[in-house]
Amino acid sequence: MSTVWLGACRNDRTARELVTERDQLTREIAGYRTLEDVAERGLVQHPNEVVLSVTDSLLQKILEVSLPISLDIPGDVRVNLNTVALTFRANVARVDVTGTVQRMSFPKAAALLVLQGGIDEIRMDSAQALNARIRLDRADLRTPTGVPNALGPTALSILQNITDRALPQITEALPSVVFPVRLESALNLPGFGPEGALAVEPATAALKITATRVIAFQNRLTVVLRVDRGPLGPVPVGPR
Repeated sequence: MSTVWLGACRNDRTARELVTERDQLTREIAGYRTLEDVAERGLVQHPNEVVLSVTDSLLQKILEVSLPISLDIPGDVRVNLNTVALTFRANVARVDVTGTVQRMSFPKAAALLVLQGGIDEIRMDSAQALNARIRLDRADLRTPTGVPNALGPTALSILQNITDRALPQITEALPSVVFPVRLESALNLPGFGPEGALAVEPATAALKITATRVIAFQNRLTVVLRVDRGPLGPVPVGPR
C-alpha cells in the first residue's frame, strides 16, 4: 500500500515540476518579447507614459523587511521563511526564499526549504501605491546539512508532497512588495480670477494608472506606467 502511495506522490510531483517549468518558460518568453519590443520601439511609446526605476539593491531590502514569516499548513506542518535573494534573469525578477519545514507531531521531521518564484502582477492598489506580488513556482526540500540521514527518502518525499500541495497557501502568505512611490489618484486644477467673465472654477479629473511594461535589466527594475486622464468635472463639495 505504501509503495503505491509513494508512486502516486512521485507521479504527482513530476506533473507539478512540468507545470512549473512551463510557467517559468512562459514568463521568460514574455520577458524576452518585452525586451525585443523596447529595443525596436523604445522604452516610452506613448506621451502619457512615465518611467519608474528601482535598483536591485533597494528592491532586495524591500523584500528582506517582510521576513521572517511563519505559517502552518495542512498535515500539522509549520513553514518558516527566513531569507530572500533577488536576481534578474531573462528579463524576469526572480526571487528565492529559504527557510525550514517542520512536522510538529509524531513522527517529527524537519528539512531545509528553498522556494523559487518571481515578482509579478505589478499594479496600483486602492491607495494609489505601486505594488507587486511574489508568485512562487516551486518548492524544494533538502536534508539539513551536517545531519546525515536525518530524513530518509520516504519521509522527505512525504514532506515534499505536503509542501507542494500547500504552495498556493504559502504564496498567499507572502506580503505585497510595495514600491517607494505614491501617485495621485486625480488631477486637481485650482480656480482663479475674481468673480466675473474671467473667473475659472476649480476642476478635477480622475487618473487611471496602469503598468504597461516591466523591464528587469542591468541591476534595475524599470516599470513603465501609463497615466490616462478622465473627463474634467467640478470639485465635489464636502460637508461643512
